[in-house]
Parts: sequence; structure tokens; C-alpha cells
Amino acid sequence: MDGTVERPVGLQFLRVRMPLVTAHRSAQGEQHHRESVVLRWVAADGVEGWAECPTLSSAGYATETTDQAWVALATELGPAALAGRSPSPVGAPAAAAALADAALDARLRAGGESLSVWLARRAGLPRRDTVAWCAVLADVGLGPAEAAEQAVEAVACGAVMVKLKVDGGAAGAVARVGEVVAAVRDAVAVPVAADANGSLTIGQAVALDDLGLAYLEQSLPAGTPWEELASLRRATSTPLALDESITSLDSLRTALLAGALDLVSVKPARIGGGAAAAMAAAMASQWGVGWFVGGMFELGLGRAAALAVASLGSGAPGAPLPTDLGPSARYVLRDICEPLVAGADGRLVVPTGAGSGRIPDMAALRECTVEEVSLGAV
Repeated sequence: MDGTVERPVGLQFLRVRMPLVTAHRSAQGEQHHRESVVLRWVAADGVEGWAECPTLSSAGYATETTDQAWVALATELGPAALAGRSPSPVGAPAAAAALADAALDARLRAGGESLSVWLARRAGLPRRDTVAWCAVLADVGLGPAEAAEQAVEAVACGAVMVKLKVDGGAAGAVARVGEVVAAVRDAVAVPVAADANGSLTIGQAVALDDLGLAYLEQSLPAGTPWEELASLRRATSTPLALDESITSLDSLRTALLAGALDLVSVKPARIGGGAAAAMAAAMASQWGVGWFVGGMFELGLGRAAALAVASLGSGAPGAPLPTDLGPSARYVLRDICEPLVAGADGRLVVPTGAGSGRIPDMAALRECTVEEVSLGAV
């Protein structure tokens, strides 16, 4: 299979809303529910492909909002796919990526091939059956005691790294991070990283250098010139990871050439879908740059597809770090498909079977669906 998108006979878009186990609070805002769009692609032979568009409800991230993705799918991208035209991702990159993922899922299911196996062959990387994961403590308001308690619980469930959220705009942000990092280190013996979601100044990022973090993710805002990011990298010893700054394979290549990063957060929804994400992992590996699959609070369908990307790269020059994708139970009480779980060794089990290895639990999906659009023969 070469990844060519076939023309569907029908498309269905389901907007879902599901409560989170705990609120997600980052420098970009606060979420108590996960709103996402589930896509169903119906091929001419009747085989169905499924995918998820895990955009965020509020503006400010590197992709469109959920509202924008929903409108784009229903009015532009979906009709274009039904007409046999290549949908343009301009203005709705995550929606276009999800549509491509749904088409690929249908083709792989028709051929009985696993997504992780297909991606490994496409990217020229080895794959693993299980993946180590990092527990993201997704609340910028956590105090030292709360963070330590959550870290202990996560490590007991199998996490091999802990990542803290940072809000550079909060009063005393740098000092607070130092206190939380110290408390977490006293509680668990695993590496500690931090994610600022682009909220820091250069001075704040430099001030965090003394904490000995495993890495600092997206310290400066997306759109910061590559030269400025490279300058910060030279001024600090902490490995710098880029997330929101990397929106395509071209932007990753430019960042690598500029020496603007030590690590890259690979997110399929942000970078063009699973196939593009696999190529980003391959590019980083070729440069000897570490990478990891970041999370976007995906529900089970999107989480399974992203985990297929995270399964790549064992033994590659740019070795993959623990993924931000944790078990489903850390995020939702009931997932929309068979949940993603950790094995007895604490590592995430990569789904097997054709396609992403997951199909929706229709009862669970219907229960959380708040809006629906059907196009063509579905």
C-alpha cells in the first residue's frame, strides 16, 4: 500500500463530548470535558475506516479549533473527498489529517494490515509491541504536595517519566516550578520534564536551566524565529524540545538545519496525520535527534493511531523518548472504544489487528455524541 487516498462512497462526522477524569489546565486554558470529532470513512467495498480529529476547543494552539475543524469537514473537506478531489489542508490542518487517517484506516482494514506495521515499513524504522510512557501532570496550578502525590500514583501505574505543565505568565512561575520539581524528585526516582506551551520569556527559560530537567518543551511561543530558538539552545544545557513550532515536515527540516532543537514532539494531528508523523520520526532519527509522540488528550481511536507512531524507532540513532500517551483510564472513565492499557510491565500495549486496531464501541460513541453530519451513502 502506498497511502493513496481512495474516493469514499460515504462519510460521517460525529462531534463528541466526554468528561475528563481530572481537569486539564495549561498555559493555553482549562478543559473539564474533551470535545473531539470522530470520522467514519465508508469505502466502495463497504469497508469502514475510523479516525479522530483531536483539536482543542479554544484558539491558541498550532491547529484549528474544534469548531473550525467541524465546519471544514462538513462543508469543504468532506464534499471534496466524496467528489474525488484532494482536500486542501489550508486553515484546517488537523481536520485534513484526520480525513487522511480515516482513508488509510479503511485501506489497511481491507488489506488486513496493522497501522504500526505499515508505518514502520513506510518510515524505514523498526517497531515495538509495547511503549514506555510519560505521565503529564496536566494542571499548571498543582502545588508541590499535589504534584508529588500524582507522580507517585503515575509511576505506580507504569510511568517512567513525569512532565509538569508550566505557565510563564503566572506570578512567581519559575520559583513555583523549582518547588514542584523538587517535591516530585523527592517522591519518585524518574526523570522530570516540563512543558511551557510557549509561555516563557528567554529569561525565564534560562532561569529554569538549573533544575536539571530531562527536557524543556516549547519554552518560547510558536512563531519565534528559528535563530532565536537556536540562540536559547546555545545558552542553556537543558535539552530543548519543540512542539507547537513544528507544524509540518518542512518546518521540522528547517528547525533541524537551524539547530533550533534537541528533541521534537511528534503529534500526528498537528503535523499531517499518522503517515506524516512517521516520516517526522524518521527525519529526526536520521539527524540523530530524539523524538517522542506528544498527546492531545485523544480519545481511544486517536490514541491508538498515535500509539502506532510511538511504536516506531527502537534502536534508531535518534532514539524515541517515552510517549505522552498514557492509558485511557488516566483521562476518561469510559472510552469510545476498547481502552488503551498498560501491560504487566507498565508499558503501553500497541493495538494489534487491521488498521489502528480499534473500532468504536457504538453504544459509548452514541452516548457522548452531541452533533452528527452524514454525507453520501452511509
